[in-house]
Amino acid sequence: MTNLNVFSFFSNKVIEDFNCYLGIYSEIFLITTLSLLLIFLVILDFIYKFRLILSKIAANLFSLILVLTGFLVNNNSSNFFIFDYLLIQDNFSIFVKNILLFSLFCCILMSYTYIAFEKIVQYEYYILLGLSFLGLFTIVMSNDLITMYLGIELQSLSFYVLAATKVHSNYSTEAGLKYFILGAFSSGILLFGSSLIYGFTGTTNFYDLQLLFINSSIPSDLMSGILLGSIFITVGILFKLGAAPFHMWLPDVYDGVPTSITAIFAIVPKISIFALLLRLSLNFFSSNLFFWHQVLAYSALLSIIIGTLGALYQVKIKRLLAYSAISHVGFLLLGFFTFSNFSLFAMFFYILVYIIISLNFFAILLSLRKRDNNLKFKRINEFVVLFKSNKLIAVNLSVILFSIAGIPPLVGFYSKFYIFVSAIKIGVYLVAFIAAILSVIASMYYIRLIKLMFFKDFNYWTFLIEIPKVNSLIISGTFFFNVLFFCYPEIVVVFIFNNVLNVFY
Repeated sequence: MTNLNVFSFFSNKVIEDFNCYLGIYSEIFLITTLSLLLIFLVILDFIYKFRLILSKIAANLFSLILVLTGFLVNNNSSNFFIFDYLLIQDNFSIFVKNILLFSLFCCILMSYTYIAFEKIVQYEYYILLGLSFLGLFTIVMSNDLITMYLGIELQSLSFYVLAATKVHSNYSTEAGLKYFILGAFSSGILLFGSSLIYGFTGTTNFYDLQLLFINSSIPSDLMSGILLGSIFITVGILFKLGAAPFHMWLPDVYDGVPTSITAIFAIVPKISIFALLLRLSLNFFSSNLFFWHQVLAYSALLSIIIGTLGALYQVKIKRLLAYSAISHVGFLLLGFFTFSNFSLFAMFFYILVYIIISLNFFAILLSLRKRDNNLKFKRINEFVVLFKSNKLIAVNLSVILFSIAGIPPLVGFYSKFYIFVSAIKIGVYLVAFIAAILSVIASMYYIRLIKLMFFKDFNYWTFLIEIPKVNSLIISGTFFFNVLFFCYPEIVVVFIFNNVLNVFY
């Protein structure tokens, strides 16, 4: 090789590596700043020992890091394959990252007062949130079974510790332990399925698997091994979503962890897992979509049934929200069952609406606290004092509950309507009918809350503390989105449809 050829080879290699890093410099910025923040806080903790002040410093600096990461994500180069096709950076991943940033930023802002009242003064709380967020980014960009597993594990390991953040609470410790044991078991299933796929095909890349399935006639015994690996991967992902019949951990974890962590668990990670499912279904599962659709159909219907019927008998607020989340996951999985451009749009529209409604509900739940003893609301029957104590919040919460129930013309009606239309379009009328009936039954436990707030007599009076200003802004913004969506629906609809189509083209 001549000197010129050597120079050309190394220069091309440098350009290729540089282009790889162009696609992930927002992630590089995030991990670098988190490392520096951790070192800075550990040094301050060693010198001064003022953990309350350190927690506030960590909260403010982490919020700033999220804002700067958001700027970098939106100025990032798209349509990159990174590290030899292990990761992909495209317009769809940027779209999902923006939703993740928005939801996590709102969760942090509306949790400030709650964290102060509950005396959660660990600055590690925000470092773990940042690491879990990096894992979610990796999941969204995954183009390989290896990066998929690493992203899920980085997110899950951080969540295990966050679940047990309140170290002096037995409930929090128990929830963290349950989440860790069952989560580790599901991760093992996911890893075992990935190892089976690699053993039978010799590759873990999504695109390579797609080409292998399209261009090769795979022997039946080999295909049986691939299907077995696919089943294990599907089970692992459904567990992470909390879909039935792998939902057992969800009510206990939601109820046991601090409410600020429950909000993050309920709002933030779902869209990243569904983005991963979309990439898997377009590449890895494209050759056996019938099998894939049947599994998702059974899981979707079972999730809606268990989530609906389970919520009817709950007396604790967070357990009610857990079963409601299981039901919502079932509706989202129906989008994959029908699997068309319109159904995928319906699914991501449903996720966006679910995030906004959940932000409103949790902003209220994190703010409701009795003035005389600073106790938070834990049970459903405690909402009986809300209308007398704060009429505006009671009216807002009623509108949000009607929206979740799917009452027109609120935005929750449109989200369920699009899911039902996507099912009807491909002729699965029975599935659409069952889901609609269960949706009507589910409205009962939302209406029960409204009945408690407005029509239930009580013999005592409770004054509530003031709603924090940040929480008020989040409540107001999400409320007006729910009420006024029908005036200009095309803005949101066109925006989501265009970003979902970026996966196909």
